Amino acid sequence: MKLSTTAYILSSVLSAANLSDHQCIAQTIYAPDVSESPGQKASKSPKAGKKSNKKGKKGHYDDSKERVVTMWWVLFNKPSACVANPEGPVKCGMADLMGNAMAGKNDPNIAIINASGGISGKDGFLRLAAALYKTDSCALDLEADSGAYLWGGPPPLYDTASIGYCPADGENTEVHIVLRDHGPPTEHKLHQMTRFTDPSCASVGGPNLCVDSGAVAFPSMSEDGLMAKDVGHFPMFPPGCADAGTCEIEVEMVQLVANSGNEVTLIRTGDAFQAVAEITLP
Repeated sequence: MKLSTTAYILSSVLSAANLSDHQCIAQTIYAPDVSESPGQKASKSPKAGKKSNKKGKKGHYDDSKERVVTMWWVLFNKPSACVANPEGPVKCGMADLMGNAMAGKNDPNIAIINASGGISGKDGFLRLAAALYKTDSCALDLEADSGAYLWGGPPPLYDTASIGYCPADGENTEVHIVLRDHGPPTEHKLHQMTRFTDPSCASVGGPNLCVDSGAVAFPSMSEDGLMAKDVGHFPMFPPGCADAGTCEIEVEMVQLVANSGNEVTLIRTGDAFQAVAEITLP
């Protein structure tokens, strides 16, 4: 697996998204309504009241909701350097990630690291948990000679090492969580659960879509405690994106549904973070 492929995919998917806490609002998503009135153009977007047994062009998303999902830490270790929303509780976003990557720098000390992965039940429910520990080195080697890797994002944000969870002096790391759908399990399910781009992904010739399906951002935590937030669709793929021509219908159909019990809890304990995601896939 070429790391440049992974980086390109993440930067492309995230390029239009601001992972602020104001953007993860979604509607219930169902299968397309194939009925239409005479002279009325059929809508491409999923409509309420229709469950899906549709086979997608890339991978199949049928009545079984057993699919692989990965969870990713997106860490802004120096939020004072963020420009996306400097006066808000969540200061960092896509303008910071892409702006720094394009300029070949990393002023907010961004790290994008694999957190967890799992396979949902046939009813679509999945619980993911992850732990993250502060490092003093600020230079983690997240690549293996075998081709395995635990980082994501544009190459300038990794170079030869990841900053990891390493807050800048006098600052508290701002944590964002991204969830990614890897489609139905394949013979490569170990890779599906541990990599951003795995052999099942359409981008490398596989049968599955592999698309970001949810995101949530938390303000920096200065003390021990926990915060829980609802999580819905990935900001780049809002309801109606298929009709608008900005996404494929298969992409819209796998987006998480907000205000339906999908939740991510972030816990800070001393020099560690934990994240627990409880989600039901559509």
